[in-house]
Amino acid sequence: MNILFLMLTYSKESPNMYSDLAEEFRDHGHKVTIMAPATPLLKPGIYSENGFVIVRVKTPKTQGVSNLIKKGIGLALMPYNYKRAYKSYLSKSKFDLIFMPTPPITLIDFVAYVKKKTNAVFYLILRDIHPQSAAGIGLIKYKFMYNYLERRASKGYKMANLIGCMSYGNIDFIAENYPTIDKNKLVLLMNWQKNTGYSKPKTNIKEKFGCQEKLLILFGGNIGLGQRVENIIDLAEHYSHNENIIFLVIGKGVKKETMKQMAEEKKLGNIKFIDSMPRNEYLDFVKSVDIGLISINEKYKVPTCPSKAVSYMSLRIPIFAIINPGNDYGEIIEKAGAGSWAVGNDKEKIYALFEKMCIDKKLRKEMGENGYNFYLTNLTSEIAYNTIINQINNAKA
Repeated sequence: MNILFLMLTYSKESPNMYSDLAEEFRDHGHKVTIMAPATPLLKPGIYSENGFVIVRVKTPKTQGVSNLIKKGIGLALMPYNYKRAYKSYLSKSKFDLIFMPTPPITLIDFVAYVKKKTNAVFYLILRDIHPQSAAGIGLIKYKFMYNYLERRASKGYKMANLIGCMSYGNIDFIAENYPTIDKNKLVLLMNWQKNTGYSKPKTNIKEKFGCQEKLLILFGGNIGLGQRVENIIDLAEHYSHNENIIFLVIGKGVKKETMKQMAEEKKLGNIKFIDSMPRNEYLDFVKSVDIGLISINEKYKVPTCPSKAVSYMSLRIPIFAIINPGNDYGEIIEKAGAGSWAVGNDKEKIYALFEKMCIDKKLRKEMGENGYNFYLTNLTSEIAYNTIINQINNAKA
């Protein structure tokens, strides 16, 4: 198949779940064209790289932008900029399949143009349900903006041939809130990560920080409003008296500086901050941590499954998750036997379950192994590829 994959970022040096999936399709003999924003180092144009055709699009920056007005303008302009680049570089190309992940939902107008032109199958990879998720945590303050995104989302759900949802909770949410959508197009597509095989760490993080005999608790990945950093600060403060527990934060995001300020104001000496790093380096760096943290803003109104949990599972790291009410992600952790979870406003349960994981090394090891086995059987990029191919074939039947 000839495949068009729309992305918000692409770098061979910094792979993510979407580049992993693109590589699976490439390695299975498909021709993959990627459209992604240009950068200061990667100028607008068309390139051949890593076995892909890559179109770099001149468009305003939207990743890591804290100013909501600038981010909103960038997202609104994105479909026009992608269409302009498509006309310049891909106007004679024929595509059989289009992948568009969310966010952003604003690219849907561009997808409509390409789908009409090529009659391609459109597979919507639903990772964030906008605008409901953004509105729930206060990112959308104006009704006109909510309505604009809602129209885009409705259009996307109607136009998609298949909608890959992270969990059954996601499927139920879309079915209940968009009753006119054909429910047969709502399919399960869990998060994924390329299986590069497990090996011993090249860098022992505990030796690096001189804490070989201590528990190292990791919070890695994006640090934004959706992650509710207060949950991590609260845990660190609760255990500030315990010299045997160290919290490690690796990543970047609009709330990282706020998190640092909170730690300084509370004089928390048990929390360390490290800048983000390429995924392969990150995966090696954190192999020796004891518990991986998940934090989801309890104001979210939609079920969500953090992709960072896949990294934890692939490294045999047990998970402790603080999630929003009504989120079936807790059920996934239980099914996998990969860790413990509690709703964000239940402090008593949070402390009790976290304490149990901290004191029981055997339990942590068992959870880590369970998570790793669940990853191997459910969450690799090859499994995601096979799942998508089967779903497309079933839809055609």
